[in-house]
Amino acid sequence: MTKANSLSRWLAAAMAALMLLALLPARVWAAESTAYDTDGATAFTFTDIAITAKDGDCTGYDIDGTALTIEAAGTYIVSGSCQSGSITVKKGVTGVTLVLSGLTLTAAIACNKSSGVTIVAQDGTANILSDTETNNGDSYPDNTNAENAVIKCKDGAQVTLCGGGALTINANGKNGIKSGASTTEEGEASLTIRELTLTINAPVNDAINAQQLLNVESGTLTISAADDAIHSDLVLNIGGDGTDGPTIAITECYEGIEAAELNVLSGNIDILSSDDCLNAANSDLSGYAFSMNISGGVITACSSSGDGFDSNGDLTISGGTVAVWTANAADNQPLDADGAITVSGGTVLAAGGSAGMGMNLTAEQPCVTFGSTGGMGGGRPGDMDGGSASIAKDAAVTITGSDGSAVYSGTALCNASFVFFSSPELTADGSYTLTAGDTSLTATAQTGSISSGGMGGPGNGGQRPGDRDGGQQAPDFSGGGQPPERPGSQQSGTTQNS
Repeated sequence: MTKANSLSRWLAAAMAALMLLALLPARVWAAESTAYDTDGATAFTFTDIAITAKDGDCTGYDIDGTALTIEAAGTYIVSGSCQSGSITVKKGVTGVTLVLSGLTLTAAIACNKSSGVTIVAQDGTANILSDTETNNGDSYPDNTNAENAVIKCKDGAQVTLCGGGALTINANGKNGIKSGASTTEEGEASLTIRELTLTINAPVNDAINAQQLLNVESGTLTISAADDAIHSDLVLNIGGDGTDGPTIAITECYEGIEAAELNVLSGNIDILSSDDCLNAANSDLSGYAFSMNISGGVITACSSSGDGFDSNGDLTISGGTVAVWTANAADNQPLDADGAITVSGGTVLAAGGSAGMGMNLTAEQPCVTFGSTGGMGGGRPGDMDGGSASIAKDAAVTITGSDGSAVYSGTALCNASFVFFSSPELTADGSYTLTAGDTSLTATAQTGSISSGGMGGPGNGGQRPGDRDGGQQAPDFSGGGQPPERPGSQQSGTTQNS
């Protein structure tokens, strides 16, 4: 075959592939990016008394006062302001793109069972979704229409929140965003967040709560919550390999980020919590292989009274940059796991006010510990300074090698009596000095196993009082059942608008 013929055939194949891609439905692209096409879209404008429609090619909808129901696939643009309205995507309807274009709505958005919806905050627009305290079936059992979330995604619903605009969610009823379970009848459920500038104020319960799969791929999230900031009953992925990931600022919460399987692949994450900052747990699962895996990203976390990173199973740090602090001076540690803790890569600083870490840690790259470790063990005589580190909150913290070069510098987020540090810049058997205010301690870097000497023991896995730690097998949710939520977050009554 000549080079000319080969080139012609290659060009023909390429053109055929491009033509095939052009014929793919727009919703295929929506699953991978925020791209969407408003040509032919139907537009709605909300007011306090009515919804006006400007028909395009998408006519699968119904309007009842200030309630909008989407009944067929298509692109629908919503704007305006309404103090008592709603948007509902009917059960089983897929291929829906809902474009928020300067919408202020006090109501719930419901993506019903088995629906497929992409909710887009249009570029350059600010959108505000809120609910009232009555949108809580626990506190208001007579409200049979309570969705218990500002955005409710029911069992089997596959929902993506994205766009170049801004979305603020004020959850005065219960949750900010709630995603349902996968069931045999309704199919797989998932919730994905990407590229969106998302602010959630959840003074009652969780900001984001998923029962199945939750992906926070990218975007900028600012969250304040009474309970969990970001929660999944099963799997939660933050960021992605080879990506910048999301920027997440959790300014207030009980627990920060929680799932039975928690994977942090990339992102820039700041967490202030009263209990655990990161938690791999679910009190309704027993016999489950809980895991926390950190392979990338930058995480700065501080807990006022709980553990820093707490896994009911294994905790693995293989990459990224981590600084985790715990202010509690009792038995809460910056790194805590019922299973094994493995540090094989990344830069990890874990500091706390208690006397040790409840852990069995394996350092596959060199690590060093400073201060009173409560018999944490694993070191050779002389490896650790026996005195307290006595690091004060807001103090400048520096770790230097024997040549005076800094391998770490940062600021103490709370008072601390000991510090664990691991970095690829450390050399095994090298001497390193921690300096913080009047504290100056020197220790020797090592690899291998470090075991707690009774300080913290086998961790409680971050469970609240009354959470069980065994005795039952993990329930099967594939046949239509749903894992119940913790007390205070369970939806009561039957699911509405299904």
